[in-house]
Amino acid sequence: MKKAWIGVGVAALLAVIVGFSLTGGRREKGPRVRLEAAAERDVARVVKATGEIDPRVKVNLSAHVVGKIEELFVVEGQRVSAGEPFLRLEREAFAAARDRAAAELEIARSRVRQAEVNVADARLKLARAERLAAAGIAAAADLEAAELAFRSQELAAEQAREAVLQAAASLEKAADDLRKTTIYAPLTGRVTALNAEVGEVVVSGTMNNPGSVIGTIADLSEILAEVDVDETEVAFLEIGQEASLKVDALADRELAGRVVEIGSSGFQRPGSPDVTYFKAKILLDDPDPALRPGMSVRADVVTATAEGALAVPVQAVVDRRPVDGDGEPVEGADEIEVVLVLADGEIEQRPVTTGLSDITHVQILSGLAVGERVVTGPHRILRDLDHGDPARELEAADDDDGGDGDGDEG
Repeated sequence: MKKAWIGVGVAALLAVIVGFSLTGGRREKGPRVRLEAAAERDVARVVKATGEIDPRVKVNLSAHVVGKIEELFVVEGQRVSAGEPFLRLEREAFAAARDRAAAELEIARSRVRQAEVNVADARLKLARAERLAAAGIAAAADLEAAELAFRSQELAAEQAREAVLQAAASLEKAADDLRKTTIYAPLTGRVTALNAEVGEVVVSGTMNNPGSVIGTIADLSEILAEVDVDETEVAFLEIGQEASLKVDALADRELAGRVVEIGSSGFQRPGSPDVTYFKAKILLDDPDPALRPGMSVRADVVTATAEGALAVPVQAVVDRRPVDGDGEPVEGADEIEVVLVLADGEIEQRPVTTGLSDITHVQILSGLAVGERVVTGPHRILRDLDHGDPARELEAADDDDGGDGDGDEG
C-alpha cells in the first residue's frame, strides 16, 4: 500500500513538471528583448538641412571704370548709409579726358556757326543767280553752279551739327566716367567684405567678365538661412512652414524662422555625386546681432504634426513578409510593415499601417492598440525574431548592466 502511494506521488510530480514545461516554463525561454508600450504622443515630421547664414539683401560693389584706388572711405564691418562714399579712384586722367571732350565740343559748335554762315552766303548767291538767269543775263551753268554750292554748304552744316551731337555725347561719357571714379554705398547696411586696398587697380565688368568685386554691403536687418535639402524631403516643404535653427557660433541658442523660398533646380554637393539637393531659404524671425554671413547653420523644418497620435519607437517597425494561418511566411509575398508584439511569452507578428514619423517615434494608424507592448531591441535579436518565437522581457537591471538579451537562464 505504501508503494502504491509513492507511485501516485511520483506520477503527480511528473505531471506538474510536464505542465510547467508546457506552460509557465515556456514563458521563461527565448531571448530577452526590450519592450515598450504603444502610447499616445505628438509626432512631427521634420525635414533636417544644413547650410549657411546669408543676408536677404546684399550688394557686391564693382567699378564701372578701370582705375587705381586712391582712397578707401570704409573698413570691413563698418556700418554705412545709402549714398555714402565707399572709395575713390585716381581722377586725373578722367578729368583730363573730360576737359578734352569739352574743348572738342566747343570746336564743333564753332564749326556749326561757321557752316551756318556759309549756308547763308550760298543762299544769297543762289538767289542772285536765279534773278540773273530769269533776266537772261546769267548763263544756265552759273545757276547750276550756285545751286550746287548751296547744297554743298547745307550738307557741310548738317555734318557739323552731327559732329556737335557726337562731341556732346563724348563729353557726357567723359563726365560720367569722372563721376564713376567715386563709388557710393547703394544701400544702408554693413560692409561684410572689403576686397581691395589703396593702390590696387580695379577692372570694370563686361558681359563675359564680372570685373573686380571691391566689397559687399549687406542689410543685416533681414537674415536668411540658405540650406541644402535632400531630394527625398524637398517635396514636404511649403512656403510659410516654421523652422528652428541652430548656429554653431551661437552655442546652444535656438533661433526661429519660416520658409520663404524653395529652389526648383537640383544640384550635387562636391563629394556627393549620387545625391541631389535643392536650395531652400528660411527667414529668421529675430536675427541675433552676432550673426555673420557664412556662419554654419542647422535647420529643422516641421512639415506636419499629428497630436495625440498612437506611436511606437521607430526601431519597433520592421519589414517582413506576411504570415499565413500556420504562422509561416507567405512565399513570394512582398514585405510589409509589422511590429512584433510579445504576448504570453510568444512573439506575434502584427501588420501595421504607419503615418508620420520623427527621429524617435512613428505614428501607428492601424494594427495596434494603446498599451500593447512591442519589441524595440536589441537590434541583432529583433532582426532574427519570427512569428511564434518564444521571448522574454529584458529587465531594467539586465539592460543597465549591458546585457545583450541573448541566451537562456536556468
